[in-house]
Amino acid sequence: MPVTTNPQIEAVKAEFGRAKERMTRALANTPDDKLNWSPSSTARTPIEQVAHAALSIKGMQDWFSGVPFPFSDMQELDSWLRVKEKEFKTRDQALGLLEDNSNEYVSWLDNLTPEQIDSTLHTGFGDYPMAVAVTFVADHIRGHTAQIEYIQTIYGDHDWHIS
Repeated sequence: MPVTTNPQIEAVKAEFGRAKERMTRALANTPDDKLNWSPSSTARTPIEQVAHAALSIKGMQDWFSGVPFPFSDMQELDSWLRVKEKEFKTRDQALGLLEDNSNEYVSWLDNLTPEQIDSTLHTGFGDYPMAVAVTFVADHIRGHTAQIEYIQTIYGDHDWHIS
């Protein structure tokens, strides 16, 4: 049973759910022959975008929980992520990780205490109210979903996939 039914956390969960659904829909609208395609050698593929977002959900949750940042800088994090993302080649693999890490994150949100919600997250990048920091996950997913949508336009898909 959740520790809190804080309306603020319910709003965070709703935004997260919408962001995750948009990413899932973007990948569903990616043809099989474009799942592992990118416009350049340094760009992530649609599968890698989803794997990146899913790995980052877990990383941010750890960060919010007080687990020390395990990398010396953002370059080291990016290098590690790019190696891990390449392990994912199929839609099912990427979506499975996204689903697993999403479920874990929502469960974590459900169990935040009022004191945790009102706390401050201290990072090497600045201090953030935890109530604000927990919104970073949905924002991050939306950013990478936009990249998948842009990749779609590069290979000629100009359908907005609204319906």
